[in-house]
Amino acid sequence: MRIFHSNDHRGHAGAKEMRYDQLIPMCESPDRMDTILAAVKDQGHRDIVEAERFEIAPILRVHTPGFVDFLERCWPLWEAEFGPGGFATAYMFGMRGMDQVPNASVHSMLSCYTFDVCVPFVAGTWTAIRSAVDVTLSAAAHVAAGNAAAFALCRPPGHHASADLAGGYCYVNNAAVAAQRLLDGGASRIAILDVDYHHGNGTQSIFYERSDVLYASIHATPEREYPFLMGYAHETGRGEGEGFNFNQPLPLGTRLDGYRPALAAALQRVRAHAPEVLIVSLGVDTFARDPVGGFALETPDYRTIGAAIATLNLPTLFVMEGGYAIAELGVNTANVITGFAGG
Repeated sequence: MRIFHSNDHRGHAGAKEMRYDQLIPMCESPDRMDTILAAVKDQGHRDIVEAERFEIAPILRVHTPGFVDFLERCWPLWEAEFGPGGFATAYMFGMRGMDQVPNASVHSMLSCYTFDVCVPFVAGTWTAIRSAVDVTLSAAAHVAAGNAAAFALCRPPGHHASADLAGGYCYVNNAAVAAQRLLDGGASRIAILDVDYHHGNGTQSIFYERSDVLYASIHATPEREYPFLMGYAHETGRGEGEGFNFNQPLPLGTRLDGYRPALAAALQRVRAHAPEVLIVSLGVDTFARDPVGGFALETPDYRTIGAAIATLNLPTLFVMEGGYAIAELGVNTANVITGFAGG
């Protein structure tokens, strides 16, 4: 499996996030990529390459122009007002459903286009966002060229980002951009399997009224876990998308014996959809000791998950999402890749 990465993510660092009643350093940090790269090399994966660069057009196929313009301009506007250093974040959130249009103020943009305080901006954020897309599109092109699988080792992650909202460490929805790119390239059906601990509310929102992309997610129950307002089993799609959204919320504390039936059901839905390409939103924050998780999967379980996904025998694009237990993050991620590859 070819693994794509870029070092251009490194400037997205140094900010803090609110965790309930605490202001803490961001869990989503450059160290995540370093530990994963080291682990995949340790497990014998050597086909590791730098991403190509892409134009902005594929992002605009998924995200609105105003939102993308905000992502690019947020830090320069903030820095012009407050000077260098620190980080930009919203302190007020807009009220969707009203005629909400941001004005020239960066504060109005942050209020309009973000939904939580876990998407801070620093000087290197836009470069990192673009690098994550470059990594993902490079991997998508590799699969589209007829190769069996690729892994987009990208950050920041993407599955919480919708067409015009950033949140949950996510700015641009990398998996959704890849799915649309593959469709634009001639595919007629794509499936996205989301195995992150948190529901991918952004991915669901983007494809909720479409039948060309199946979204199947296994995640923590929204009554108890972020993003709280989406991810229920009754959310099955709307209009043409009815039946093409498949949520399986699981209770906190879920172990492999509870996770495997949900994974089997999701894989069966993917088979029925018969996609040309499977995209896996790969989060390993399902790990028992992940600081932002609540499931109880253990390190060997990730090989089991990778092997199960491989039984679909589909061209597969893995896109990195969450996973924040730094000591185990690398081996947990590498285990999925190795399990998928038959190791």
